[in-house]
Amino acid sequence: CLSPSQHATATTLSRQVVPPQTLSTKDTVTMAAPAPPTTQEILILYGSQTGNSESAAHELSSLLPTKLPPSKLAEYDGPPHLALASRVLSLDDFLEVERAKWPRIVVIVTSSYGVGQAPLGARKFREWCDVVLERYGYLPEGGDDPNDERGRRYKSLNEKEKILKGVKFALLGLGDSHYSTFFRNPTVIEEALTTVGAERIGELGKADASGTGEMEQAKVIERWMEGIWKDLAKAVAEDYKGKNGQMGHALELERAREESWKLCLEIFPQWKPTNYWAMVGVSLPASAVVIGILVHLFFYGGKL
Repeated sequence: CLSPSQHATATTLSRQVVPPQTLSTKDTVTMAAPAPPTTQEILILYGSQTGNSESAAHELSSLLPTKLPPSKLAEYDGPPHLALASRVLSLDDFLEVERAKWPRIVVIVTSSYGVGQAPLGARKFREWCDVVLERYGYLPEGGDDPNDERGRRYKSLNEKEKILKGVKFALLGLGDSHYSTFFRNPTVIEEALTTVGAERIGELGKADASGTGEMEQAKVIERWMEGIWKDLAKAVAEDYKGKNGQMGHALELERAREESWKLCLEIFPQWKPTNYWAMVGVSLPASAVVIGILVHLFFYGGKL
């Protein structure tokens, strides 16, 4: 039991406030670095008339986790913690549903149909590519740039016009050399993407439905797939080298998405979001008039 004086001393001590600890001018504050990403998505996009390109796209997606595990990326000085994931979409859905949200790396598998046209699932994407080439690619007659091997003349673009700078793509094309327009659709897609700054990864795959022996279409597809894994691993690893590399890529990809979607809305105005509240504002007065007429008919027996 405490005496009155001891109790008063204890009460005083318990009420003392200990001042917070302050940093001296010599102290430094170290901010924790943001955690590195643990997953990266690769989109696998296809256009397919008979189903062959779509099947190849899904096969690539199913093989990706085992072909490109973190240990494989580490062989090329990539981050050992990174796991790759993939999704399979049609080229048209990538534009319309995903709103052209470009990832760092895409793999495209597509064929030609008819006289060099796009197959199912790639027709809007092909139209987008055609507009890209008309706007940014081919020079009119009398241009000053040298001809390429196909006799076309190309514009010299400034950095602002390279709307897909920062995007990398691998391309496997399917077709049939019995047709004079063999490989036309994959060719247009490659030209359009590279014209506006995208960078192709690996070999351009050309799988001919009329091929024989070692050039049979299925064998060409298989060899292309086996060769593309190394190219994809190198491309992923390179993205994580250098200071602020990921931040720079993020800015490039956001611009690629914005400019690509802006072009989509020019070509396909029906994709513009509907202004719901504007529609409500227009319909409410009309609804009020109809309701008023119905009420009048109910109470006055149709005598207007």
